[in-house]
Amino acid sequence: MTPDQVHAHITPIILKRLDSDQGRRGEALRDFLALNLPGLDEAATASIASLAPRLPESLYRKWIGLFIDRMLATVEPAQIKDLCSGGEKNAAALGMLYMLFMESERMEKQVPADLANLAEFRKTDGRMGDAVMQEALAAYLRAKLQRRKGNANE
Repeated sequence: MTPDQVHAHITPIILKRLDSDQGRRGEALRDFLALNLPGLDEAATASIASLAPRLPESLYRKWIGLFIDRMLATVEPAQIKDLCSGGEKNAAALGMLYMLFMESERMEKQVPADLANLAEFRKTDGRMGDAVMQEALAAYLRAKLQRRKGNANE
């Protein structure tokens, strides 16, 4: 498979796994917050999850593209071909690999930078409320996660 074919095959698989249903999205965000910020009470977790703005598909496509490019650079072509051979097990494996990639050190830097760029764009696009909310939520979560990491390192 060519790199373009790999991108064309994997991108829709990952996009399909990203749930666009608002109720399930909120549930996933609450679960994420509960796991990463265990001291936060349920009401605060639900409130924060409800404030998280919806991200544009173009941002997800960018991150998926980075994932695929990294996979193409590090995984043997035969294994990529096998992962792209279809079936639910391969789709699940690709989804898991994508989640692992999103938790990588590289993406820990990339995601906040992309979100900051999105917030800056929204400020100039006339959607100031979304940008301010996004920045406030991001700052709050970063601070909480930093405190959690600091406590884990002690």
